[in-house]
Amino acid sequence: MDPIPDTLELTLPDWSKLDTVRRHHLPFALWQIGDQSLLYHWFDHAVNAGFKKIRIHTADRPREVEKAARTAILWPIEREVVQHASESEFPANALRADRLPLHPELAGDPTDGWGLISHAAALEKAWLDGLPGGAEGDLLCVGSSCQIHPDATLHPPYFIGDHVLIGPGCEIGPHAVVGNGSLLAGASRIVRSHVAPSTYLGAVTGLEDCHLDGGILYNLRHRVRVGPLEPHVSGSLSVQRPRTKPSLGERWLAWKLAGRLGVAGRTPDFLETHDGRKLPGGAVHELSTRVSWLPQVWRGKMRLFGVLPRTRVQLESLSADLRELIGQAPIGVFSYADCHGCHSPEDDEEAAHAFHQAGFQEGVLPILLDYVNRLTPDGFDS
Repeated sequence: MDPIPDTLELTLPDWSKLDTVRRHHLPFALWQIGDQSLLYHWFDHAVNAGFKKIRIHTADRPREVEKAARTAILWPIEREVVQHASESEFPANALRADRLPLHPELAGDPTDGWGLISHAAALEKAWLDGLPGGAEGDLLCVGSSCQIHPDATLHPPYFIGDHVLIGPGCEIGPHAVVGNGSLLAGASRIVRSHVAPSTYLGAVTGLEDCHLDGGILYNLRHRVRVGPLEPHVSGSLSVQRPRTKPSLGERWLAWKLAGRLGVAGRTPDFLETHDGRKLPGGAVHELSTRVSWLPQVWRGKMRLFGVLPRTRVQLESLSADLRELIGQAPIGVFSYADCHGCHSPEDDEEAAHAFHQAGFQEGVLPILLDYVNRLTPDGFDS
């Protein structure tokens, strides 16, 4: 028998152009398959097979791959990441990490975004089937510090991560993965589906052939993306601080808008917001007032897209829950409420739209961009 070489040569598929549905910030090799990323499954294999080093060849977001390799401190193995311009530069003798180690290759490569998600689901199904006990359920695949109600039912194979809470009447499996820190309310059913880490799923909800990630639902059977879902249905449990400063894209767009609409001259009137800012102009619903705020955006003092500014009196008139969330959300020249014809905090329905935007700022961004395009006769180039 030939001796095992010291180094495992591994190539990561560059499927970034296929990722048109999920639009993940990580390359496919870093997507979670079961209990960890696909790349880390190969780390397990390298250590178990006796390799001393793993050399990773990648052309897709090498910085993310380097970060993942550098922080993989649990594996006692040397690692090296080699950056390439394209897959054509990969060494011919290297193993391709488009599958799980020691598993047969899947039939054909994905050809589009939905195929990419389905490919990950097929890998996860193979991983679940390969767990000790498999469908027989001899192994209880539950992480640490979990709370599972006695009325919940677990159908193998399944995997439940750490710090997961599962309510009464839930059915988990077969072929289900629930990520770390997730919360499933009662009487929900998860079959052939993946619930990403730190995801909340509301009561009496069924997932079948789905991928749920922080309020975004991908239905693999019907190839439909839905979301962001309403907070009582699903959402992310990750604590994210809202961006208070405008992005470079917002500043550029504000500058272009000012050129199209024309910035109004100085006015003695001003609007004093609940946080003490003094914005030029008077009533919020006047478009001329909004235009005079555009310089605040490119100066970095105000978002282009945010909740409508409020006076302290207007904020105090809200209920405690609304006041807390809306009061902490960044204010903007244009808001999600504008898209629904509510152009002033005095409108009875505006607070509901502001509450929705405060919880899902990035999710409503495409709608806001469409609204801004309709303000100008020719729109903007992408």
